[in-house]
Amino acid sequence: MKFFDGFSVVQHMKWVVLTTILLQPIVAFSASSWKMVYVYQKPDGGHLMTSTRLRNTKYHLIKTYKTRRVVNKKVSKNYKAKSARSTCSSTKVKKRADKYRRSIEIYSKIYGVDEALVHSIIKNESCYQVKAKSPVGAIGLMQLMPNTAKDMKISNPWNPEQNIQGGVRYIAEMLKEFSGDMHLAVAAYNAGPGNVRKYKGIPPFRETRTYVKRVIGDFERLTRQYASR
Repeated sequence: MKFFDGFSVVQHMKWVVLTTILLQPIVAFSASSWKMVYVYQKPDGGHLMTSTRLRNTKYHLIKTYKTRRVVNKKVSKNYKAKSARSTCSSTKVKKRADKYRRSIEIYSKIYGVDEALVHSIIKNESCYQVKAKSPVGAIGLMQLMPNTAKDMKISNPWNPEQNIQGGVRYIAEMLKEFSGDMHLAVAAYNAGPGNVRKYKGIPPFRETRTYVKRVIGDFERLTRQYASR
């Protein structure tokens, strides 16, 4: 999954969990194995979800999930197994993004955040799915945790307009805290600012580093697209 402090969940594991659950009724399994997912509470109050059981750590284990990891040898004739990332195809992204483009543009200007960065975060957090909810409670387009939504003065994080407002405000605060360094701000959005300060840079968590790489990669791609218009 992913690491988060005010917001969710780390993306990679989130999509693995959700996609696996969705595929279970469809795929004809000839072989499968079980994969454990562990949710820890961190000393700073944030959370960590990982597929690795931590040893000799100050993190407190609060929940354990068992998810099915598919080993596909045979699938139904009318279905092709998809990777977790493929659930967010470019066609789906564009169609969903168009619904919220105006709100993203407005709040990006209000809080002084690059519009392309907001789109990149939403794509990697929820693939523009309003009803997205992580196993640990992160909600909506920008995957707001309830406490973070409250801190951002958001009364209803399920409301897409408010969710975007809260998420943009939060990434704006992270950019300000880390002197405009986008890599550190994105890492803080994912793993929490406490971890970024602790490690004096992007935390050495595989999920966080993957998340930062994907968000920055999407940001650079969108920036080139905007420039070519």
